[in-house]
Amino acid sequence: MTLQEAAGLPLVGLTAYQALFEKMKAKSGQSILIHAGAGGVGSLLIQLAKMQGLTVITTASQRNHAWLYSLGADQVIDYHKNDFTEVCPPVDYVFDTIGQETLLRSFKVVKPGGKVVSVSGLPDEKFAKDYGLNIIWQKLFKLGSYKIRKASQKAKADYEFLFMHPDGKQLEKLGELVADKELEVRLDKEFAFDDLQAACDYVATGHANGKVIIDVVG
Repeated sequence: MTLQEAAGLPLVGLTAYQALFEKMKAKSGQSILIHAGAGGVGSLLIQLAKMQGLTVITTASQRNHAWLYSLGADQVIDYHKNDFTEVCPPVDYVFDTIGQETLLRSFKVVKPGGKVVSVSGLPDEKFAKDYGLNIIWQKLFKLGSYKIRKASQKAKADYEFLFMHPDGKQLEKLGELVADKELEVRLDKEFAFDDLQAACDYVATGHANGKVIIDVVG
């Protein structure tokens, strides 16, 4: 793979991989809604989910629909025109990268017994326990995630906050898929190191499609 692909893969690749296989334990025949499918994590998760045999629904602006269908998405919802809660069928899993109201409303489309995984929502008490945090942090996270827990209980579905962890074996698998052209790492723009502030400003707009690369070599 290119140096740019290698730079763009680890964070988004491991996040997508761990969401699908560690948190969801997704199986063939199940379904998933992926918010912001045109982003770095979302675009990789679409591809991994299709490899796993899932029905994939995602949200994106109209300009990205053709590309997302080419990655394997079964349905792409234009969030500018449609409320996903009204057009998305019930799904087994939801992957959230937005948080706030989008996260809370995601429980309206997840099936009972399903799961919502978020990288933008608040950590909950379970996350604190899993990471060995003391009772004070556990109580604080429990209090902070109150609305999420209520939405989860109402939907009879689970919620998990994902904090990506390094894993060399997982990254090796992802690297092989990219090298074999079975997995596409979406590269949006490349900036010179001297243009670091411009790169940060571009990412802050929230309109980056895939990864933004900073060239520290050339």
